[in-house]
Amino acid sequence: MIAIYARQSVEKEDSISIESQIEMCEYEARGEEYVVYKDKGFSGKDTNRPEFRRMLADIKYQKPDFIVCYRLDRISRCVSDFSFLIERLNQ
Repeated sequence: MIAIYARQSVEKEDSISIESQIEMCEYEARGEEYVVYKDKGFSGKDTNRPEFRRMLADIKYQKPDFIVCYRLDRISRCVSDFSFLIERLNQ
């Protein structure tokens, strides 16, 4: 199973839409089963986002083979958040 995560803080003319992010991630899934988590209107400055939290909770029960996102800054813009996520995934 693959977890696809997409986030868009605000709609701007030059920003990529959540739908486009998901489409690119679906391509990377290469036909594997996946679950989509998407947070619209949430900043990447912290991880207090509903779908991101749901993804982390779901990971406890059904470990994904991969987490796929359009760019790493869709997960977070904070290095310590990445560190926390990696620790949690390794558990």
